[in-house]
Amino acid sequence: MLLWNNHFYGIAAALLSVETHLAIFKTLPYFYLVLFIYISTVVYYTYAYFDEIEIGIYNERSQWYIQNKDYLIIRQVTLIGVGFYIAIIKLKVIEVYFYLTPQLKFILILTLFISFFYQNSHLLFKRIQIRNKGFLKSLSIAWVWVIMCGVTPLLLTPNGLINSNPFSNYIFIYLLQLFLFILILAILFDMKDINRDGDEKVKTIVVKYGIKSTLNKFIFPLLIFYFSLSLFLFFILKQSFLYLISTFLILFLTLFVTNLIQKHTAVYKNIILIDGLMILKALIGIITVLLL
Repeated sequence: MLLWNNHFYGIAAALLSVETHLAIFKTLPYFYLVLFIYISTVVYYTYAYFDEIEIGIYNERSQWYIQNKDYLIIRQVTLIGVGFYIAIIKLKVIEVYFYLTPQLKFILILTLFISFFYQNSHLLFKRIQIRNKGFLKSLSIAWVWVIMCGVTPLLLTPNGLINSNPFSNYIFIYLLQLFLFILILAILFDMKDINRDGDEKVKTIVVKYGIKSTLNKFIFPLLIFYFSLSLFLFFILKQSFLYLISTFLILFLTLFVTNLIQKHTAVYKNIILIDGLMILKALIGIITVLLL
C-alpha cells in the first residue's frame, strides 16, 4: 500500500528537492540527487516504523508491516546498497564534504546526529527521548527535512559541488519558510495520536496544550510568520505576483487541512491530508517557477 510502504514520504521529499532546486537555480536538479533523497527517505521511515512495532506501538500500519516483514527487509537491504552507490559514486559526497565550510560541515554532522538519535536516543540518553519531547520532536523533524530537501539540493550536482557556501538572503528565507511549513505539519500530525500519546505519557505539543490552544498558540502564529516572510520576499526581494498567489494557495490549503484533520483521526487519512500537503506545496512551487 502506497501510504504504508513510505513511498509517499519518498515522493514528497523528492518533489520538495525539485522545488528547491528550481526555485534557487531555475533548473531541474540532478536525477541521481532526487533518487538519493527519495531512497534515503523511504529507508529511514521504514526503519522508524519497524522500531515502533518493537516498542509496542500498534495500529493499522503496524499490521501491514508485520504481514510484509520479509519483503520490507529485502527492500531495505537493496535500497541501502543502491543509496550508498549513488552517494559515493554518482554524487561524490565524500569529496563534496571536504570542500564545505566548517559551518556547513557542522550542520550536516548535527543533522546526522539528530536523525540517528531521533530513533535511538536510548543509546546515548537514558532519560531524554527525542520522540517523547513535544517541541524537540517537531523541531527535529522540521530540521532534518529542511537539510535533506532544502540544503542538499544546493550542494550536490553532477560534478560535485556548486558552491561551498551557497547561502544568500533569499535562500536563507526560502529555507526558513520550508522549516516553518514542515514544523507546522509535524505539529498537526500529532493531533491524530493525542489520546494514545496522553495515555503513554508522550508529551507532544498537542498533548501538553490541547488541540485548540495548539492551533492558537503555534499553528496560526507560524502561518502568519510564514506569510510575513512571503511579503518580505515580494516587496523587498521583488518576487513575482504569481509567487504571492501561490503562497496564498498554500496557506489556504493548510488551513483547510487543519480543519479537516480535527474530524478525521485515521492514520491513512492524516497521511493523505497532512503529508499530502508537502506534495501539493512542491507541485505548486514547481508550477509557479515554470510559469515565470
